[in-house]
This record gives sequence, C-alpha cells and structure tokens, in this order.
Amino acid sequence: MLFKNRSGYHFLLLSVVLSAIGLLFIYSASRYSAEINYGDPFFFVKKQAIAFAVGIIFFFLGRFLKPVWLKKAKWIILILSILLLALVYIPGLGMSSYGATRWISLGFVTFQPSEISKFGLMIFFAGYMSERPPVTIKNMIVPVLATIGVCALVITEPNMSITMVVGLSTLLLFYAAGLPKKIFFILLCIVIAGGVGLILIEPYRIKRLTAFLNPWENPKAEGYQLIQSFYAVGSGGLFGKGLFCSRQKLLFLPFAESDFIFSIIAEETGLIGSIAVMTVFLILIISGFRTALASENRFEMLLATGLTSVIGFQTLINLAVVTGCIPPTGVPLPFVSAGGSSLISFLFVAGILSGLPVVTKKELAS
Repeated sequence: MLFKNRSGYHFLLLSVVLSAIGLLFIYSASRYSAEINYGDPFFFVKKQAIAFAVGIIFFFLGRFLKPVWLKKAKWIILILSILLLALVYIPGLGMSSYGATRWISLGFVTFQPSEISKFGLMIFFAGYMSERPPVTIKNMIVPVLATIGVCALVITEPNMSITMVVGLSTLLLFYAAGLPKKIFFILLCIVIAGGVGLILIEPYRIKRLTAFLNPWENPKAEGYQLIQSFYAVGSGGLFGKGLFCSRQKLLFLPFAESDFIFSIIAEETGLIGSIAVMTVFLILIISGFRTALASENRFEMLLATGLTSVIGFQTLINLAVVTGCIPPTGVPLPFVSAGGSSLISFLFVAGILSGLPVVTKKELAS
C-alpha cells in the first residue's frame, strides 16, 4: 500500500533555504554594480524576490500535479520544449546578450527556454522509456533523437554548459532504465568525444580551455574571470571575510550575482559556509534519488531520476567551474544564482519531486 509523500515537504524546506541563500548573496554580490548601472542596489534582488514568490506557487502546482498527467502529455511537453528553444531565433522575439541568444523577450518579461526545455526532455524520456522495457537499441532511437534535437538547439545559442547537463542527465537516465553496461560505456565515450569535438570546432572554447590550463598566461583576457574567482574563493579562508564584505564583487569578478555567485559565498563565509551550502545541495540531491528508489512505478522512478540528475549535474558543473576544476562555462547555480526563469523552473521541479508517491520501509517489509 502506498501513501502520498507527506514528508516530501522537506523538498520545500531545502528549496526555500537555497533560494533564501540566493536572495541574500545576490544582494551582496550585486548591490555595488546595481547601484552604478541601474541606480538601485536592490535591482537584481527585487527581480529574484518576485521570481521566488512566483516559484513558490509553481512548487505547489508541481506538488499536486498528478504524475500520470505528465506521462500522458509527454509528446506535447517535448514539442513545446523544442518550440520554445526554436523561438529564440525569431527576430524581435529572441534576445541576445554577451554574444549568446538564449532568451525570449515578451516585453514585460524575459525568460530562458533552456531552463524549461531541459526538464521537459526528462519528462518525455521518463514517459517514453517507462512504456518500453527492457531497453533495446530500437527503443533508444526516439529518446536519442529527442536529446540530439534539444542539445542541437541549445548548443547553437550557444550554451555548452546546459548541453552538458542535458547530455549527462540523459545518459544517467538510460542507465537507470536498464541500459546494458557495454552499451552505456559506448554511449559515454560518444558523449565525451562529442564534448571534445564541440570544444575544438569553436575557437573561443579552445581559448577557454587554454585559460583553464593556465589562466595567468593571459590574465587580462581569457584567464581574467577564473583568476578573479580564485581570488574570491582563496581569500575566504576558513570563516570568510564576513557577510557583505566581499572585495571581488566591486566590479572585479564578472557575473558575480549569477554564474559565479558561489565565489562570493566562499569569499564571505569561507570554507565553513561553502561546505554548509554544498551540504544543503547534497541533501536535496540524495532526497531526489531516494524518492526515485522508493517510487511507485517505473515512470515515477525515471522521472525522479531525470529531474534530480539535472539538479545534480548543474550544481556539480557550476561548482567545478568557479573552483577551476573544469574549463569556464556559464551555468547558474540552481536556486541560488540570479535568474527568474531558472529559479521558477527549479522550484516547480522540486514541487514535482515533493509530490511523488513513495513506498515506506514498513510497507515494503509487510
């Protein structure tokens, strides 16, 4: 016998904690630049606060959304995901910034379709593969084509980081669906080779790779952002410089309130604060996978795995970038980085995870 995941409200608690941390450090990281550029030190945090309020509504929409509805709508969700990604290329609708066209502007609101589409693909994958056990080459064709379609649209924005998140999450989903290990490792090699190829075909990505290997070789150009992140993370020490006392946010570290917000967290709260934030993420990710393991059926298991994988891989890539473990690539830290569409989509997904039915240990024993 199953029960509705009442304890699933811990997803709300964890999401709110991370979002609150985001609001606090978005203000800290952006108040100086926002004052200079917009005449309002609360410019970014106001936008994030509105997104948080909307996101809480979406959390409860996700929580009380029946999984069977998502399964039935899988094709609609996939088509909408692809259409949203394609809309960024329509003149007057798509919006460019820093050489990338990743946003849709409706005049009164701007959002990033890839933040929605990556989860849409996971929902489609879970619905499609749950109906076709066991995993065979034939059954893999449609999910692989869907993944290629989404990744192709995302990488041409260009957005290498989200492409990596989608590719890795899909790969993990295939494994969870029962893909034989031999084929899994073949796919893994293909994904790695594809990633290397995407780096080699674009000169700016090669420059980023060079900057990653030796950022001090060109400290005022390609290596600049990574060096400034090193200064922030390294100068935080054990306990940090103190809340609101970051120096790197004073126009030294680009995108301090978004992709590199963890650098400011590390600078102001030190190793202790950084570990605390990472611990909250770890609890959230473990909770997502535990929900997958205790799911009622194959669809809900794959759904929880896919949604949690996106959160986990995106968090891992962001932390790896700001600490210099992988070449720089722009990706927001889930729930924390500035970005309304990102925050709303992650809160919605947390709501879906919160509402999935699970089997208790007591019920399993009986």
